[in-house]
Amino acid sequence: MGLVRNGVRIRLLAAVAISAMAIASPASAQDGQRQEYSVEAGDLGAALRTVSRLSGREIIFGAEAVKGKHAPRLRGTYSADEAVRALLEGSDLTAEFRKDVILIRGRSEASGEVADRPAEEGDILVTGSRIRGAQSPSPIVAKSRKTIVNEGQTDLGSYFRSLTQNFSGGQNPGVVGSQGQSENTNGSSALNLRGLGPDATLTLVNGHRSAYDAVAQGVDISAIPLAAVERVEVVTDGASALYGSDAVGGVANVILRRDFKGVETAARLGAATDGGDVEQQYTFLGGHRWGSGGAVVTLEYNHASPIVAGQRSYTQGLDRQATLFAGQKQFSAVVAGHQQISDWLTFEVDGQFNKRSSQVCSAALATSSCRINGSFIDRDVKSWAISPSLIANLSNGWQVKLNGTHAISETEVQTSSFTRGATTATFHPQYDNQLDSIELGVEGALFRAPGGDARLAFGGGYRSTKQDTDYRQTVGGVTTPIWVYTQKRDTVFAYGELSLPLIGASQTIPFARELLFTGAVRYENNSGFGDLVTPKFGLVFRPVGDVAIRSSWGRSFKAPTLFQTGRGLQGYVVPGSIFVPPAPGGGAAIFLLGGRAALAPEKAETWTSTLTYTPSFVRGLTVQASYFRVRYRDRVVTPITNLAAALGPDYKSFVTLYPSVQDVLGVAANVPEGLINQTGAPFDPRSVVVIVDNALVNAARQKIEGVDFSVGYIGKITALDSIDFNGSASYLKSSQQLIEGRPFQDLSGTVFNPPHWRARAAIGWERATFRLGAALSYIGGIQDNRFAPFVEIGSFTAVDINSRIRTADGNDILSGITFELSILNLFNEKPATIRTTSAAAIPFDSTNYSSIGRAVSLTVRKEW
Repeated sequence: MGLVRNGVRIRLLAAVAISAMAIASPASAQDGQRQEYSVEAGDLGAALRTVSRLSGREIIFGAEAVKGKHAPRLRGTYSADEAVRALLEGSDLTAEFRKDVILIRGRSEASGEVADRPAEEGDILVTGSRIRGAQSPSPIVAKSRKTIVNEGQTDLGSYFRSLTQNFSGGQNPGVVGSQGQSENTNGSSALNLRGLGPDATLTLVNGHRSAYDAVAQGVDISAIPLAAVERVEVVTDGASALYGSDAVGGVANVILRRDFKGVETAARLGAATDGGDVEQQYTFLGGHRWGSGGAVVTLEYNHASPIVAGQRSYTQGLDRQATLFAGQKQFSAVVAGHQQISDWLTFEVDGQFNKRSSQVCSAALATSSCRINGSFIDRDVKSWAISPSLIANLSNGWQVKLNGTHAISETEVQTSSFTRGATTATFHPQYDNQLDSIELGVEGALFRAPGGDARLAFGGGYRSTKQDTDYRQTVGGVTTPIWVYTQKRDTVFAYGELSLPLIGASQTIPFARELLFTGAVRYENNSGFGDLVTPKFGLVFRPVGDVAIRSSWGRSFKAPTLFQTGRGLQGYVVPGSIFVPPAPGGGAAIFLLGGRAALAPEKAETWTSTLTYTPSFVRGLTVQASYFRVRYRDRVVTPITNLAAALGPDYKSFVTLYPSVQDVLGVAANVPEGLINQTGAPFDPRSVVVIVDNALVNAARQKIEGVDFSVGYIGKITALDSIDFNGSASYLKSSQQLIEGRPFQDLSGTVFNPPHWRARAAIGWERATFRLGAALSYIGGIQDNRFAPFVEIGSFTAVDINSRIRTADGNDILSGITFELSILNLFNEKPATIRTTSAAAIPFDSTNYSSIGRAVSLTVRKEW
């Protein structure tokens, strides 16, 4: 082991040395590179898209801003900035030239009013609305791929876990075993906004759904290579009125690159300096652009070694080979493309494939390995999806879009349990999820309102989700089923959304520059629970150009997971003496666990209010603060958390005293695998004096509220130097009432739940082809309230630094090479330890605090 670790350190030192030499070399490529343009006179939007494609600069504008505008002929040698100025000559539009983007807006528009989207996707929808170019009344966090890379992130999972609005518990690779309500089933990465669960955050890819992952009803975002991503948008507000089930905590939309010309390859080597997490990542990006379309292919292979307890100072009491962070092998492929069929019809398609394997060693004792006393777990995941679309742009400005998706995600787990070195049992769950959907949407301008065009979007479709679960155990050579079922849910839906501008800048009303009303409603008919209607209303008000006030109110819902409704009841016959006080008469008790087919959807009422300030006297600065509140009811829970107290007054609605023989036999008939008798005596229905129903039920209520803050700045500090800064912080207060009549208990700020505070700040300095950046992440402390006395667990602060340098453009082998050096958690911050009731239990909260420690990596990227 020591030899391997030393070898890794030698490679890392060599990598750092190579990077240092690269940084010391002079940079010859300069911003504002000039090139030859030949663009015929015609539509301004098309001309701007051509300049964007040829120059590689993002040019951002709204469809309405360039609608009907003519561009002059552009012939000659220009920089991208000069080309844009020439195209805008004589129009009423202005350009704002930022570090890596050019913003086009009307002369009356304030900075920040143009949605952040590239010119190549001129009419793309901003997540949070079905209307092209519309402003969303909900807060949106948007990051481009370039910004994510600039902050040292190398994959989507890491980026989403760094969001201050997200909780890294739930289904994520850093979760060790099962802590609280979090469990790392298959090593995937799923969003968990506000800590409401991965099933309460909707994840989209290019605006469409994908297959659920394993049993938690989340979507594995780590299946998408970062190199394939154009940008990411996250709506931190309920949005079921627009997107349907699951959009309670919010919606994340991963937007893929559809246009790239050339070939780019990258190799990354990295490791944690305390040992483990030795990573190799190899990426291929290839694309071609032709006159009427384009296509991009991304291939990526990742290999990472595990982090084990013997490599960390705070887990020396565990077996040295116990897994803290699972190693993995993963291959991913993404294809995205588009083809203009005619002047008015365009075809788009995107496809994904992912295959990942990982292993976990879970020791039952601190004094022996998992293969002596414990479990060794093999996990394999395979997923793929295909999503074609047809887009028709009609002559009256309306657009019709037809799209469909077929997606599959398969998880297979093999768990071998050992006692004294012998295999005592094998558990083999397999979860296969499938999604099939088709949707037709229509969008366009209805009429001219006082503040601009009133626009309408409406549509409908069909969605089918299916889960095949086959979970079996083998003991003593005999294989028996635990859960074997197929659950399918069919949904028919329709939606409508209206954007009504009541006041516009052209009306010159004092202290009322803009007032926009939005309304949306969605109807769903679900084969599991019937009809449901969810509305949402919003306002956007600008008293002056620098200030925007946004507010939204709506209802959202989440369908019960197919695992919750499909796995069926389990029943146990237990001695009545296990209860305190014991069951009357000293008889037996039936205890029920498991799922329930008749579960209803969880429902929520959401409200947000956002203030955005973009001062015109400080170009490039944006300051924003948002308040959010969620009232969540009918959450699916196991109602009785303390079995011994099940006969107490709090749980009387779940207890049947002195059941009849017919009642007992009826319960037994509803347990698919039959009652499991643990009394030690033959089962006699007449001996049962109590039935305790602790199966899943719609019972819990949650209160969630808090504040998000953000500040961003991009600007020039000298003619050659630019600087960018973005910071965010979130305060979360959440509590839960498990069943009616019980008090609300704190969730946020307690162990295995989100902390009250999270914050992150990143700053970067760039000159020509060199960049230096740093980031600070803060995860607040929590309280361990599992047993008295309650104790405080310390916070976690990590500092990251990264640098990048690129060699000059040219035709030789050393041209167009980028070196990126990243050091995450520079000061090697470690998670605070927590109390455990077992010597083999993980002694830190892995749902909040990472075990990776300091990690160093070098990436070499080459453009061909």
